[in-house]
Amino acid sequence: MADVRLYAKTYSDVAYVEGMYRRDPVMERALHYHCKQYFDEKYRGVFFVGDEHKREIFHESFVTLWEKIEKRKIYVENGVLKGKDGAPFNGKLTTYFMSIAKLKFMEWGRDHHIGQDSDDEEKIRKAKDAEIYKEVLYDEDDNTMFEIISDCISHMSTRCNQILTMFYYEEKSLENIMSELTTFRSKNALKTEKYKCMENLRKSAKEIYHKYLNT
Repeated sequence: MADVRLYAKTYSDVAYVEGMYRRDPVMERALHYHCKQYFDEKYRGVFFVGDEHKREIFHESFVTLWEKIEKRKIYVENGVLKGKDGAPFNGKLTTYFMSIAKLKFMEWGRDHHIGQDSDDEEKIRKAKDAEIYKEVLYDEDDNTMFEIISDCISHMSTRCNQILTMFYYEEKSLENIMSELTTFRSKNALKTEKYKCMENLRKSAKEIYHKYLNT
């Protein structure tokens, strides 16, 4: 029972990364447990796969996170969690892990032709959203994009800020968003507004990102 209590305990992201880097078995199991708990809580609102593929996506995502820590793409310096180019890590480790999982899910979706031959509108919608998510919100190899996206969203209209935050960061369904933002009379109206907001965000983020690369 002592071991269970150790790895089931919640540690700081800095402690997880330091423990993984020095290959502490307790911290390895603790991070695995922590990510699994978070993944299990969130996956039904993000993925539409069976349990077998769910386990596969989780395993591949966790291995990728582990490799990034071992290769020091995520590391700790002077007690601060950092990412690429020494920039302070923006966001939680679990959020970053889920960004990896979303990319793994897209790979799985392409391999299984999800959103190409299916008549299921919800599956097609999710596949398209995930492509945008991959392209703009989560660049797994560059933590700078997190900062750019966060800044862009904070300067968008109140409505876009609310929609994108609730849908992508809080991972709420369109139905839940409609119940909170009562100005929308139909789900299609909300979907259209979300698409417009996402297009504006993608354009702004890419412009800023390209300027960052060329400075």
